[in-house]
Amino acid sequence: MNALEAAQIEALELLKSSDEYRVIQRLHAPDCYQQGEPLTKRVGLVIDTETTGVDTTKDKIIELGFVAFEYDAGSGNIYRILHTYDGFEDPKEPLSDVVKKLTGIDDAMLKDQCLDDAEIQVWLEKSSLIIAHNAAFDRAMLERRLPAVKDTAWACTFADIDWQAEDIGSRKLDYIAYQLGYFFDGHRAVNDAQATLHLLTYALPVTKKLAMGELLVSAREKSQRLFAIGAPFDKKDALKERGYRWLAGFHNPNGKKGVWSICIADSDASTEQQWLSEHIYTGKKATYQCKTLTARDRYSVREFEL
Repeated sequence: MNALEAAQIEALELLKSSDEYRVIQRLHAPDCYQQGEPLTKRVGLVIDTETTGVDTTKDKIIELGFVAFEYDAGSGNIYRILHTYDGFEDPKEPLSDVVKKLTGIDDAMLKDQCLDDAEIQVWLEKSSLIIAHNAAFDRAMLERRLPAVKDTAWACTFADIDWQAEDIGSRKLDYIAYQLGYFFDGHRAVNDAQATLHLLTYALPVTKKLAMGELLVSAREKSQRLFAIGAPFDKKDALKERGYRWLAGFHNPNGKKGVWSICIADSDASTEQQWLSEHIYTGKKATYQCKTLTARDRYSVREFEL
């Protein structure tokens, strides 16, 4: 250690000991988080995409990055990094200025590039669980580009961990990282994947439970998606306040389009059905329908189909 490094360490320790400053560290993704062998070994995949836009029905992937890792299915402890992939794909159309500015990717970088489907497929087949920060977006994008993703189990660090209960006021990845004490260069696929994996190695601020352990608990639970078919128009405000959202493209059994829908824990299904009967379908026959979800169809476009 030279004199400069020693001075930097001394200054860092001084700042850490003060209540007036907060020190965060740049993420340098390690090759291993924990030594030894998992008792119940599994392979996980943290994945991220950069795209031409946010419309999952028509926009295209321009970059895909993932980190394959080894974890213990019982404890959630993360061990070795097994493989890292980062690839570009030419969308065959010019990028918008917004995308260029956000990602730092330009048309020249993408020209004639193509994702390595064979390499990606190898790791999809090895993985027990695919993880993304906002899996509802990444899974929908990937299912169009890589149909094999449809048969995999997914979890979401954005939605499957109760960040508000952990006193973290935003679910944006860079904000969570900041609250946990690190930062990274975001909006590039492999960087975001590494940052997502890194947060899973932390104890959560309030409960002190391991983030990966909590994610696994959520992924294993069943949930229910309720469709309030034929809900009266004048009940829309009550449904919205309750947390339902309008699915404009949904095709009802009666031929009409659009439905109010919500996803809830399996244990809350009977309570929610009673609420619909008493407050939405008052005096009418309740025509809601339910769909049981597991990690294999949660966050897939199939979640919204009956």
